[in-house]
Amino acid sequence: MNPFFTIFLFLVPVFLLLVKGRKSSNKLPPGSLGIPIIGHSLQLLKAMRTNTAEKWLHERIQKYGSISKLTLFGKTTIFIYGNEANKFVFTSNSSTISYSQTTSLKMILGDRCIAELCGQDHKRIRDALLSFLKPESLKNYVGKMDEEVRMHMETHWKGKQEITVCYEVSYE
Repeated sequence: MNPFFTIFLFLVPVFLLLVKGRKSSNKLPPGSLGIPIIGHSLQLLKAMRTNTAEKWLHERIQKYGSISKLTLFGKTTIFIYGNEANKFVFTSNSSTISYSQTTSLKMILGDRCIAELCGQDHKRIRDALLSFLKPESLKNYVGKMDEEVRMHMETHWKGKQEITVCYEVSYE
């Protein structure tokens, strides 16, 4: 028998015993962590791809409740749902709760996205976004957006027999 194959056969059960036998000293909420390392990432990505992510989340809430644990992108994650949970997260300071994105999400969103900021930096950016998105502010932008759309239509659409719309709005 090949010695590498023998070593492999020995190491796999040892690895599985270590992973299964490892008990966390932290109290975690109910929930399944899924397949080691992969966790629920593939299930969530499939649900997002088929536009059934909301159904996937509601099934999870029915099974484990509004607070549960799962593994996403290789990291144990706490999933919370509901108004009280959102209020707790968004009004907590950095000493109460730790905000940390997985490495893969940091690569996608960047190190300075609002989800990564905490303390005064987070408050400053959040306040700026909220002031930008207030209904009064949006009313001021409607006139500018209308002017921009009219100018685009005048420049690119007027007098043409055929216009390409889907190419401009699709991601593919």
